Amino acid sequence: MKVAVSGKGGSGKTTVSGTLARSFAEDGLDVLAIDDDENPNLALTLGIDRDREVPPIPGDLLKRVETAEGETELELAKTPDEIVADYGAAAPAGIRMLKMGEVDHAGSGCMCRAHSTAREVLSEVVEQREEVTVMDMVAGVEHLGRGTAKDVDTLLVVVEPYYKSLETGRRTKELAAELDIPDVRAVANKVRDEDDREAIEEFCADNDLDIAAVVPFDDAVRHADQDGTAPFDYDADSGAVRAIRGLADDLVATYVGTA
Repeated sequence: MKVAVSGKGGSGKTTVSGTLARSFAEDGLDVLAIDDDENPNLALTLGIDRDREVPPIPGDLLKRVETAEGETELELAKTPDEIVADYGAAAPAGIRMLKMGEVDHAGSGCMCRAHSTAREVLSEVVEQREEVTVMDMVAGVEHLGRGTAKDVDTLLVVVEPYYKSLETGRRTKELAAELDIPDVRAVANKVRDEDDREAIEEFCADNDLDIAAVVPFDDAVRHADQDGTAPFDYDADSGAVRAIRGLADDLVATYVGTA
């Protein structure tokens, strides 16, 4: 089972990604979590200590090789198994985590090489490794332009009950269709009341976007972030964590044993 989680910046996609990964792992599944965001925060949400630095995979993993036709193409210098073994950080519940890349310094230039490496790593890891994979994608829709999530089983787009976030969800579904991603659904997040829920349901119904789960607004998530703690560790019985665990159960029922 390969799951990608996307959404507008601030929508809560990292909270959903990290809590999904913890839920799968706590239920006994082998899990690989991948942080593809240029402003990476997945480690903390998985439960890795906030003072522990998780280095990104190096950008020079791509090498140019000559084909039989005399042309050159890019390929990874290591196998997916070697990449996970060499660069995968240990997280709670037996999770392994890969961090794709990040902006280290102001004025350091574009992330083009890191993006190319990430695209190849994600494609090879998704295709060749067997464990459950949860990918926290870069905010917005740029990752769909790069095609980094094209091989997943399901793409979850986290939306909040306001127009700009919902419109990102609509645009995500539209672009994902061009990549033939088979299952694209919304996760309604930070839902405070019935008005919030109805606003999301109405928009999604009008745009043919199914809702996979409804996650309530939850002060425990905010307090966990203030405390530098994973929501799963701060309060595993909070409303938000329980809703995401329910989503994890639904995904397992649908996909485990089929991929």
